[in-house]
This record gives sequence, structure tokens and C-alpha cells, in this order.
Amino acid sequence: MGAKQSILPFFIPMQGCPALCVYCDQRAISGQNAAPAAAEILAALAAFPPDPTAELAFYGGSFTCLPEAEQLRYLQLAEDALAEGRIGGLRVSTRPDAVDAAVCAFLRRHHVVTVELGVQSFDDHVLAASGRGYTAEQALAGCAAVRAAGLRLGIQLMTGLPQQDAATARASLQQALAAGAALLRIYPTLVLRGTELAARYAAGCYQPQTLPEAVELCALLLAEALAAGVPVTRLGLNPSPELEAALLAGPYHPAFGALVREKLKQWQAEALLAGLDAAEPAMLRFPRQDLPLVFGHQRQGMLALAKRWPQLALLPDDDLPAGELRLQTQAGERCLPERDFCQQLRA
Repeated sequence: MGAKQSILPFFIPMQGCPALCVYCDQRAISGQNAAPAAAEILAALAAFPPDPTAELAFYGGSFTCLPEAEQLRYLQLAEDALAEGRIGGLRVSTRPDAVDAAVCAFLRRHHVVTVELGVQSFDDHVLAASGRGYTAEQALAGCAAVRAAGLRLGIQLMTGLPQQDAATARASLQQALAAGAALLRIYPTLVLRGTELAARYAAGCYQPQTLPEAVELCALLLAEALAAGVPVTRLGLNPSPELEAALLAGPYHPAFGALVREKLKQWQAEALLAGLDAAEPAMLRFPRQDLPLVFGHQRQGMLALAKRWPQLALLPDDDLPAGELRLQTQAGERCLPERDFCQQLRA
């Protein structure tokens, strides 16, 4: 999956948003009530370890809906760090209907290299029920504008939205890949206090996903992305006291991303072990870095394997490529790379 890119993130909660989506409370999600001051950003840049591939990122609002002069004030804060090679560029998140050729040209002139679009879904019924205020066609046009400008396209998607099911969520993931996403973020919908979704939930008009449902669906979406070679840089909202205080219902877990990746690794192991007799001694080798995924939360993955294959030994191996699993039996050895498995699952 490659080395994780270094990001210096700042949140500008709700800024620029033209309307309030039914599920949204960016202040609770980000743990911030206000945008950062210029001095705070400059101080963080000065203390940031120099990395010519790193990006200063502005998340949480709809950046390109801000007045251009305000966008410029944010972007120009990075000029010295860029000139000195301490960072390599900037990143912004915004709405897909708030980017066009002129907007993207402006961003590129001011050293933005990545634009993340909060698409959430490519299904018109889901977008309307969620109060997003744009259509799937407009979302695709925004994606195309970002790519045409030579900017790196990130797409944020959600599961468990109103009027959404697993099939429409998977279809949106496939459309995101077809639209040229270079990275993805996937968030399950949570019911937060004070939102329209909270009122619908209280009235019995909305039922959130359970945690197992969200984990399984997100594992399928992750497999789709990995099969295409596109990294998923975030699964689930970042845990914070503010988020947990605002949470009413929904598939929240502070280690949601780990649960999803563990589920996918469990499926991969089961696929490799299929056909192995429970009484046959065997050894499953995996990269040492994948030990938490193979063993799972509270060792649930390890226990599940031990229950089905009690003669199976688990062995970390420093020489195996990332994501690969190898099974050694009396009959020989076979391997299953993660991407190959994801492509099989996708098919």
C-alpha cells in the first residue's frame, strides 16, 4: 500500500458550507468549535518536521465556497514553508459542486496539489434524502474538473445514509474509482445530537447501520479499492470526546478502521485455508506488521482461526511482502497476496 503520506491537518468546521446536511455537525466531528488562527497555523508549520512530500491540509468545511480572498489568506500561510521545501503542497476538502475549471486553476496557482471532494454518494435519491444539494451528475463533473486541472483527486464516501443500501454504497465506490479517485475516505453515518438525522431517528424514520453491518460493508468497499490499487486513507471518523458526547446512535467504534481491515484479513485467511482439513498440521505465515490484523481485536481473529483449524500455527515473517499470506502444509506451500484476494472478492 506504500508509505503513508505526511499531512499537517487543520479543520475549518462548517466554514463555506451553503447548507446543513442532515447528518452533519462538523464541530463535533472535528472536536473544534472555530477555525484556527493564522498564528496557530504558522507555528505548526514552523514546528513541523521538514518533508518535501508533506501537505498542509484544510478539512472540515467547503473550502472553495469561502470568498476567494479568504481562501487566499489560508493558502498564502504556506508560502514560506513551500519556498523552503519544508512541505510539498497543500490539500483542501470541498463540495463536488463547488469546483470548476476556474476554481481548480486558482487552487493550482496557489500550490494546492490534492482536492478531496465530499461526494458521499453518487446516487441521486441518497443525495436528495441526505440534503446534499447537488446531483450525481454534478458530482461527476466536479471530479472531472479536478482531474482535468492536474490535481490529485480524493473522494469521500459514506455508508448508511438515508435511502442507501449496500448495493448503492458499492455502486458509489465503483463510480468513485471510475471517476479517477487517487485516494478514498469512507465514513459510516452516525446520528449526532441536534442534527436533522437525530430528529428522524427519534421519530423512527431512520435506522442506522449496526456496527457489524458497517464493518462488513466497509470491508467490501475496502476490497474494491485495494483491488483497483487505490488507497483508503481513512475508515470511520476520528474519535474524540466531542464526537462521543454528541453521539446518539450508529456504528461508532474508536478503532473502526482497524475492525474493517481485520475483517478483510480474516476473509483473506479463510480463503487461503479453504479446503484445509481441521486435523492437518499447517502453518500460516504473514508479515509481522500485519500481526494486529491477523490476531484481531481482543484476539478474536486468532481465536476464530484456532476454532476452525486447531492444528494451525501462526507465524510472523519479516520477509513476506505487505498483505501477503502463505500457508505451509505437508503437501507444500501456497500464497495469497492481498490484492489478488481483493480482486477475487470483487469478481
